Amino acid sequence: MILDDKRLLLACIGGTVVTYNAFRILKTFLDSQRTEWIPIGTVKHLWMFPIKSCKRKEVFSLHCGPMGVSFGEYRDREFLVINGTSGKFLTARAHPKMILIESEIVDGVLSVSTPNGRSVRVVLADVIAKRDVKRGILHAKLEADGVDCGDEVAELITTFLEEPDTRLIYYRPDLFNGRPCKTEQEWWNNPVPKRSDTVMYVDLAPYMITTEGSLKALNQQLERPCTSLNFRGNIVVDQCAAWDEDKWAEIRIGDAHLECFKPCTRCVLTTVDPETGVKDPDMQPLKKLREFRLAPEGKLRDAHGQSPIFGVNAGLVKPGYIHVGQTVYAKYKPSVF
Repeated sequence: MILDDKRLLLACIGGTVVTYNAFRILKTFLDSQRTEWIPIGTVKHLWMFPIKSCKRKEVFSLHCGPMGVSFGEYRDREFLVINGTSGKFLTARAHPKMILIESEIVDGVLSVSTPNGRSVRVVLADVIAKRDVKRGILHAKLEADGVDCGDEVAELITTFLEEPDTRLIYYRPDLFNGRPCKTEQEWWNNPVPKRSDTVMYVDLAPYMITTEGSLKALNQQLERPCTSLNFRGNIVVDQCAAWDEDKWAEIRIGDAHLECFKPCTRCVLTTVDPETGVKDPDMQPLKKLREFRLAPEGKLRDAHGQSPIFGVNAGLVKPGYIHVGQTVYAKYKPSVF
């Protein structure tokens, strides 16, 4: 009799444990399903930057793919200006006039032009066939190769920037690329999605997203307002609250689904006027952002230092086309950052 009672007791305990675990798993699943897609705004601008640090192209629609945005023959930051001897990349941080260099790609021909009226055409098939591989050295001394686009365009850029020995290289997927974007848990206080994205010549992530709401909040504190172009994002979202992007876990636009994983930290490039190529004498808006948009104290401040936050970085979950005017949906993290 006692033995039977013990068996019954153990059976009850075992059943309770199984039931509890099943309930916990079910609750976790249901909680995840209750995380709704909330409409938070609309797409106001779509931009891409074929040559890193040079002039933007504004388009009505973009395709979102694993390595970032594309439009027809254009890919975001697919070309890079480097020093021909050292391989070190050039940016508008040190060479503000770069932001005025324009590019077009039509039927496989890249045209690069400068404000003084000069222009050079580069047949990309010839560049690929010649395969003059050069190595670019980017942020944190990470390296990625590209094929040299030739002497004519190099001379054009060298003369315009008054910087000797510049070369333009073109990203090719079969060449060495030693700079994958691997996420780090220090980027957020919330759990950071574990990802490793292949990128071309972007600073870090395949996607950069900003909001007009945050821009308006910033401009209220500036004597001379700036524009979203100062921040050189791919997607600009309108009609959402200021700093709403600090809370995004994922966003969806049409069929495209992106996963956010890092606040976008900002540098001196934000001080370059996108229309004139001249740095702001008062270092705005960067100086003002440092007053109120540094990462919170703790591991985030350790990770991001004195670089203020404006916008969010993301990677691809599901590809798709997006266009201006579409509704943007978001899923939120449990808390800011």
